[in-house]
Amino acid sequence: MKQYVITIAKCLIGFAVTLGVCFGLMCAAAAVPSDKIQHNLIESSDKFNKRMPHEMTVKGMYNSMCDNYADAVLFGVAANISPKDIPTSVIDTKYYDDGYGPAVGIRATLGNYPANVDYTRYWHGSLVLIRPLLSVMDIDGIRTVFTVIILLLFVLDLVLLFLKGHRAAGVILLVSAVLTQFFFAFSTLEYMTVYIIMFAAIPLYMYFSENDTALIVLSAITATVTAFADFLTTETMTLFIPLLIVFFIRAEKGEKADNKKSILLTAFCSASWLCAYALTFITKWLAAKAVTGKSISETALSAAGERVGELPEGVGSRAELFFGSIGANLSMLVPSESKINVIGIVVWLILFTLVCVFLGARDNRERCLSLVTMVFIAAVPVVRFMVLMNHSYLHNYFTYRALMSSIMALLGLFWYKVRAVDKRSERKRRKKV
Repeated sequence: MKQYVITIAKCLIGFAVTLGVCFGLMCAAAAVPSDKIQHNLIESSDKFNKRMPHEMTVKGMYNSMCDNYADAVLFGVAANISPKDIPTSVIDTKYYDDGYGPAVGIRATLGNYPANVDYTRYWHGSLVLIRPLLSVMDIDGIRTVFTVIILLLFVLDLVLLFLKGHRAAGVILLVSAVLTQFFFAFSTLEYMTVYIIMFAAIPLYMYFSENDTALIVLSAITATVTAFADFLTTETMTLFIPLLIVFFIRAEKGEKADNKKSILLTAFCSASWLCAYALTFITKWLAAKAVTGKSISETALSAAGERVGELPEGVGSRAELFFGSIGANLSMLVPSESKINVIGIVVWLILFTLVCVFLGARDNRERCLSLVTMVFIAAVPVVRFMVLMNHSYLHNYFTYRALMSSIMALLGLFWYKVRAVDKRSERKRRKKV
């Protein structure tokens, strides 16, 4: 019991310190003079206005969608943060939109129009990088910088895994990223923060791979940064991808799966991550209420209710939305120009199943990974699609990438196996010794 209390205390300290550092960095970003970023805000606004709010970067590939609208909103928030009003403007986040779109709203803000759209339910933590970068480059340059950061971190992770002898883990990580077309995320800043956090976390999880307490605390820290920087895109990846790497490293010892230990570690890390994630949002809502005097939690919960069950245009029932949210996300795993591609889903699932069967039947071995744990991790993204039906259906072109952890878990389950030991031969060998 004492150990549990100590671990919880460490998680709370990790959460508080991490959020404090993040908020401090946001205030530092807000201190960048507004006149220094004005030119690149105008350049970015003009580029947004020349492009569609949502456009495919590769013709016929729905999952290559670029979300200029979301990035324009983010820049609108950046334009409304004032170095003369720190930390209030960092907490009371908002932007301008009078019906002509957030891209036009950026210019309106620079023309001294007061912001009219509240967006305090998020921390907008990616502005820690974006606002300083706006002093030297526009939207295209910042997207390039984010892309370079992701690729460098990804290559670093693969190099570390290969140098440490975890080649299979590295290959599975690479294959899973490619199968979920992670490179299409490079078109939009909103999609990239999760990849930066996830790839940055992997070396830390590798270093503490044998220390369960450290992994639980790391999960709280990772969740805090995720809630601070992400816009509800593929947030679960920041927990499950690094955690899967830990399980793969442990499996490479060739020992039979310890179901109880694996399940407990997954449960504790998940609980730690979920609590820190929720606390980060709650802290923002409480801080925003203290600054504005308005209840932010009601607005946030209302938005959450909309993400769960509101029927999008063209969807006739909740049952249709339920199955549509799953189908729309699975469809993004294959080349498709439509939201749902039934034939593509069937073909992909058949091919993936055949690969798993081949890996599982290649020889007589026992699993080194917990079946229950891997199935749980694989199922979480799908359950998320089912719960946030509206959000997952409308934004399937980026939410589907959370399936990366599902693919990793299943490939790892069938790959990591230890040769079964003949008990009679083992007893004879021991007698001879």
